[in-house]
Amino acid sequence: MLNVYSKSVSKLLAKREKYILLCFIFPLTLASCDNSEGLFGHSETKEQAKANGSTVIEYVPDKVTFDLLDGTQMKIDTAWTEVSFTYHNGNEILDSAYGFHFGIPFKIKDEKSFTFNFQLLDTTNRVFTNGRGRKICYLCPRTLHDTMKIILEQKTPDTSIGWLKPIITDTIIFTRINVNGL
Repeated sequence: MLNVYSKSVSKLLAKREKYILLCFIFPLTLASCDNSEGLFGHSETKEQAKANGSTVIEYVPDKVTFDLLDGTQMKIDTAWTEVSFTYHNGNEILDSAYGFHFGIPFKIKDEKSFTFNFQLLDTTNRVFTNGRGRKICYLCPRTLHDTMKIILEQKTPDTSIGWLKPIITDTIIFTRINVNGL
């Protein structure tokens, strides 16, 4: 009986030692890494994208003002794109194999509101999921076309449903107007 007890205590101590060791090694490993290595990035503005060396393509929407289901209004501006990039040894590496970032600037009264989102109509053209900030939404298409169809989906006003069943209220057609950097 004593032998069984000592084996279980031994196993417990081994697990505890591994846990303690892991608690010390993991933070040290993270601290020694270049935090941006391998991460994908996007520019905050089209001016920054140009400065980073990316080709910037501008797209104008066929509609700019939208009445949202929550009673507020949203306005969108000319969209712009840049080649996706990642980091290697602290440097940005442009690589269209990872698709593009399609930025749609928007203005709403309450910047913290999250009652709408944009999606590519052609979901087979999507490389990554979207990202949305307070003033811009980034879509990630695999390829760019002369026209890009984007859907505006909104949160269902019924709070028991909300984002479980978003409502598609508009299809916006963005048309290429300008290419900088070629």
